[in-house]
Amino acid sequence: RYALGLAAGMVQIVLEMLSPRFMQHVIDRVSRYTDDMRGPVADTVRAAAQHEAIVHVIWTIVFWAGTLTLSLVLQRLTMLIMIGAGERVQFGLRRALFEQLQRLSMSFYDRTKLGRIISRCTSDIGSLREINVWGIHQVLANTLMMCVAAFMLLTTSWQLFLSVAWLGVVLFIANLQFRRRSGYRFQIVREGLTRVSTNLAENITGMRVVTAFNRQVPNLSVFNRLQVINTENNLDVARVNGIYQPLLQFIGFLGKVIILAFGGYLIVTGRLSAGRNTATGVGAVVAAFMYWDWFMAPMINFGNFSNQLMQAMAGAERVFNLLDMKPDVADLPDARPLQPIAGLVQFENVTFGYNPERPVLHEVSFEAHPGELVALVGATGSGKSSIISLIARFYQPQAGRVLVDGQDIRGVTGDSLHQQMGLVLQVNYLFSGSVMENIRYAREAATDAEVIQAARDIGSYDSIMELKNGFDTEVGERGGSMSLGQRQLICFTRAFLADPRIFMLDEATSAVDTATEMQVQHSLEKLLTNRTTFIVAHRLSTVMRADIILVVDAGRIIERGTHRQLIDLGGKYSHMYQQFVLHSE
Repeated sequence: RYALGLAAGMVQIVLEMLSPRFMQHVIDRVSRYTDDMRGPVADTVRAAAQHEAIVHVIWTIVFWAGTLTLSLVLQRLTMLIMIGAGERVQFGLRRALFEQLQRLSMSFYDRTKLGRIISRCTSDIGSLREINVWGIHQVLANTLMMCVAAFMLLTTSWQLFLSVAWLGVVLFIANLQFRRRSGYRFQIVREGLTRVSTNLAENITGMRVVTAFNRQVPNLSVFNRLQVINTENNLDVARVNGIYQPLLQFIGFLGKVIILAFGGYLIVTGRLSAGRNTATGVGAVVAAFMYWDWFMAPMINFGNFSNQLMQAMAGAERVFNLLDMKPDVADLPDARPLQPIAGLVQFENVTFGYNPERPVLHEVSFEAHPGELVALVGATGSGKSSIISLIARFYQPQAGRVLVDGQDIRGVTGDSLHQQMGLVLQVNYLFSGSVMENIRYAREAATDAEVIQAARDIGSYDSIMELKNGFDTEVGERGGSMSLGQRQLICFTRAFLADPRIFMLDEATSAVDTATEMQVQHSLEKLLTNRTTFIVAHRLSTVMRADIILVVDAGRIIERGTHRQLIDLGGKYSHMYQQFVLHSE
């Protein structure tokens, strides 16, 4: 598409640049007639010469009009083709960026602010549009325009060509200096804009906290400081551009003055005459004047194009840095699909840290048999959720192995592993859409009846039907129109619809009231049969029935056993249970 658009564009430019030649031809023909008719001439001769000149001029204008008509048709064709091709490139980039964001590991999202990610997908991609649509055309079209204009100027009058040729060297040096000074400034501009976007995203996302702690005025001050820096960065670029653009305009004006002054001198001295028809030099000067305009226009276009190019390069560098980023967790080249599993989970001396230099888990080992309910208890930050994340292969351990049915999960494909796992978090996410669509997110092919049956089995059906439109109720952005308890019940239903063999609940009942929790617990007893289940909970009431309880402290498993065994042991779990009973009373 680009090649076709460029071919049409190049032909269109050549046709359009014939206009000064047609104009020169008309001026010369009229001037020649005027020059020939000076002095006494017979009426018949004058009439014949006049008729010949008029016919010649008319045919020249007809050819000129035909050339411009064809040029306009090709111009429209070029626009349609180039815009279509450029938008496809933009589409491909956005798709590639979105796919990359789906592939990247959780560690990337841990260390990257939301605003920076959004900036890559919006403003950085947006800065590439003009270059993707018109970049190749701009370079080739303006280069061709300059070459054709220089050639036409040379063939029109070599004297006039030489009189302005030295300005080309000045233009080249000016362009080189501008690119050198503006390149790094545009990178600073893009970084400043990203900081503004990041701050904006954080404030919008955390608006409840902002309002609760009355941080509107201080946050506005921070945002304004970032805006001031961003404005100064843009003004710095404008100062450089404010020298370059007027310089181009001045050089263009200087070239016109030279052509008119030197051309007038050549006409007066007869050096642009054709025999006795000295007036024919006027057409050459007019054509040279116009071709100088044609030569300067690309230089000015290149100046504007350089601004776009610098912005695009700054954005492209950030986009392609993201596209080139390798996920920390990825399928190995020889990874194989994980066949249907029974649900045996083993940790073998697993050491893990979000920062490898500061492990949060130290040589953790345990075994969960198929169908067992495993509870993870311990203080906040002890490493319980990290164990869940490793089972889900959100992260890779720095040492040791995590095995499912005896297979190291690093050697299986992520898709086949995640299809057999379910996860419900403390703060779960709902997408814009209806309750039905959010539940079906776990299994796209599920029918409405299957979704409703899953809700009945988990015990969320009655709560969902109490909503305004039942399963057709819109949840709002991020589930904003739902209570925390309603959101959690929808997430429970979504996870159960997936029918996983390994199920993980990370503080999943913390947002549910006691009555609802009892209802969910009753459903769990029935629905978790023959599933290996891991529960992370501070409420000991949710873990007392577990087949095995793992007490995690400072990244190590310090106790393991059933509720009764750990109570009899009289260790940390027993102390936690006593505190729980005391608090309940």
